[in-house]
Amino acid sequence: MKIGNADDFYVTRYCRHNKVTGSMYLYSVHFPNGQNTRFFFEAGSKQGEDDASSFNGFVPFNTQKMKFGIVTHNHLDHVGLLPVVVRQGFRGCIYTSDVTASLLDITLYDSASIEDPLLGTTICNIDEVTRTLKQVAGCKLEKVIHPAKDITIVFFSNGHIVGAVLTLIVINYDGREPITILHTGDYKPQNIFFKVEIPPKKVREMGISNIVCESTYGDVDSTDSKFNKCLAQNTAEALKNGMTVLYPTFAQDRHQSTLFDIKTWKETGIIPENTPIIVDGKSSQEYNARYKYQDLGIYKEMRNFMPKGVSCVLRSKSRTSFRNKIISNTEPQIILAPSGMGDYGPISSYLKEYILRDDALIHALGYCSPKSIMYRLLNTPRGEKVNYKGEEITVRCKVATTSEKTSHARRDELLKLIRSFPNTKSISINHGERFVQSKFRTYLLENLDLPENQILTANSETGVRIESNGITELFQTSFEPIF
Repeated sequence: MKIGNADDFYVTRYCRHNKVTGSMYLYSVHFPNGQNTRFFFEAGSKQGEDDASSFNGFVPFNTQKMKFGIVTHNHLDHVGLLPVVVRQGFRGCIYTSDVTASLLDITLYDSASIEDPLLGTTICNIDEVTRTLKQVAGCKLEKVIHPAKDITIVFFSNGHIVGAVLTLIVINYDGREPITILHTGDYKPQNIFFKVEIPPKKVREMGISNIVCESTYGDVDSTDSKFNKCLAQNTAEALKNGMTVLYPTFAQDRHQSTLFDIKTWKETGIIPENTPIIVDGKSSQEYNARYKYQDLGIYKEMRNFMPKGVSCVLRSKSRTSFRNKIISNTEPQIILAPSGMGDYGPISSYLKEYILRDDALIHALGYCSPKSIMYRLLNTPRGEKVNYKGEEITVRCKVATTSEKTSHARRDELLKLIRSFPNTKSISINHGERFVQSKFRTYLLENLDLPENQILTANSETGVRIESNGITELFQTSFEPIF
C-alpha cells in the first residue's frame, strides 16, 4: 500500500518482533546511485513467550550482507541473539555506548549458560560470545559515528538502565533531504544512578523522518495507581509477620536499585537493620561489583548502594548446600536472584520451595510476559495449583507485584519526549503488547498533529518504506523460523 510519492532514495525496514521481548529490525538503505546498505538494529532474544525457542534458534535475515549493527542497551531481549547473528556470518561492527560495551560480556556469557528446554542446548556457546565481543565498538555519547558511507549514528542519554541510549540515525545523499530515524530503545527520562541529559536543541529541532518509540506502558499515565509505591510497605509487613521475601530481579539496574532501596529502608527503620539479605546469581554479583568499582558514569554517592547484612551465594561447589541452608531458614530474610520473570537462572533454585510455603512473599518487581512463570503465579489464587515447569503445585505463598520500579516510561512521559522533537514526520510504535501498542497509537493520534497513516504500530507482518517526509509505503512480510 503506497502512502506517499515514491522516490529513489529511501529506507525499507523489517521488524522481527511483535510484542515486548525479542527486539530486532533489519534496515535496507537504497541510494539513488543504486547502492544498498543493510544493517540491523537490536538482536534480542525472546523471553516468556510461546515461540521463544524457535525465535531464539535462528535469525531469518542474511547476516552476511549486513554492514553493521546497533544495540541500545544491555538487556537480553535486546542483545541476546548477537552471538547467533555472528554465528550466521555477520562480520561487521556492533555499535553501542561505551558503558554498554563494557558490561555486555556479563549478559552474553550468562546467555551461553542458559539451556533452552525445547532447543536442547543453549542459544549460543562461549566461543561465539567471545567472537561477538571482539566485534563490539563502544562509543561516547553525542559523538558522531560513521559506520558506513553516507550514514551517521549519534547516541544520547537514556535513563532506562546504566548505558542505555537514544539513537539517532542520519542517512545522507547529495542533493536530497536526509532520512533521519530516532530510536527511543527502552526509555525512561530519569535514573537514580546517573543524570539523564536531553538531546541538544539543534538535534531536537531537526526534521525527524521516523521515531521508533517503545510502548511497554503505552496504555497508562505516570499518575496511574499501578505505580503507587508499595514495595517497602509489602516487604516490611511480610518481615514483621515472620516471612521470607523473595525478589526475582533483572540482573542489571533493577537488582542494584532494589539493594539501594533496602539500604534506605534499613537506615530509616522501615525494616529491621539486622534483616539478612541474600544475593544470588553470578551475573547480578558481577554487575554489583562493576557498579561499585568501574567508571560507568554513576554518581559517586550511588556507588555505595549495598545495604548492611548482605551475604552472597558464591559460584562454588558448595552453593547448593548454601542455598539449602537459606531455604531451610525460617527466620525473616530477603532473597534477591535473577531472572526477573522467573523462567530461568538462580531464582529457579528458590521458586518451587517458596511457592509451597505459607511463610513466604514472592514479589515481582516489574513487567512479566503473559507466558512467564511469574505471570502465571501472579494470576493464580492462593490455594489453587500453578503449572511450574510442567508440574502442578499448590500456591501457598503470598504473591505481589509492583510497577513503581519500572525502567520504562509511561505514555505521558513518552509523549513529552516525542513533543521535544517538534519536526517529526512519522512514528512507529514497538516494544509493547499488541493491545497496548494499539491504545498508545490512539493516544498519540489524539495528542499529536500527525495524520493516521503516519502513526503506525510495528510488527513482523508489515514492513515500511521510509523517506525524508515520513512513511511512504507498507508491504507484507513474513519471518518463519528455519533450523
